[in-house]
Amino acid sequence: MILRLSIFLIPALILAPALFGQQSRFDAATEQLEDQEYVQAISQYRSIADDGYVSGALWLNMGVAYARLDSLGKAKFYLLQAREFPETEQLARESLETVNNSFSRRSSVLPLLPWERFIHWADQTFGVTGLMIIGLVLLNTGAGALLAGWFYPGKKTLFNYASIATGGLAILCMGLSIFINLQNEWYGTGVTVEKQTIVYDKPDPQSAEVSTAYEGYTMRVDRRKSSSVDGWHYIRLENGMYGWIEKEKILTF
Repeated sequence: MILRLSIFLIPALILAPALFGQQSRFDAATEQLEDQEYVQAISQYRSIADDGYVSGALWLNMGVAYARLDSLGKAKFYLLQAREFPETEQLARESLETVNNSFSRRSSVLPLLPWERFIHWADQTFGVTGLMIIGLVLLNTGAGALLAGWFYPGKKTLFNYASIATGGLAILCMGLSIFINLQNEWYGTGVTVEKQTIVYDKPDPQSAEVSTAYEGYTMRVDRRKSSSVDGWHYIRLENGMYGWIEKEKILTF
């Protein structure tokens, strides 16, 4: 059965100025999507993405196309990326809820630890660049307060405390920015696109089976460890289990 999603098809020209030169291709793909020519639309969208022109609208429409082909794992993969763009975040979240409810099996999910929730909130709210800018502003503010103490001896203690406080916050923001940037480089997100696949203890199909990942399962991919073995990803499932999975079984970003 074709999964129906209540999603608006968003014009690329409105939401992604970088796609201006690709407008005709995007429009053609959107017409194919509306005409239920899903395979052709996906091919056109992927061609645009391969040329480096991506947007929330592009990922959203690809997710819609795959959902209507009942390829729910791939639909979830693209909707997760559409969720990262402010202009399509709400539609992507609603669509993800519909897709997730359509899977025959759902994985257990460990709750995020408090520090993980804080880092996720900081990344989503400010981003790596925003945190670094805030840190630099606070650092300069602290330096200004320190200098002000020399010009106003009567308030030197107050200015010194202000300098220490803003300096500490600056270090926190800048350190958090560097940490999140490293996390984004070291780890990615994977989505299972096969009906089911085995997670192994080692990058070897003859090794012990750790778990079974079904279509639509999401996982954290350790890019550094994965790079040491061709054809395999080292992953952490949402239930906290670690193991190796064949690269062809999942899509990652």
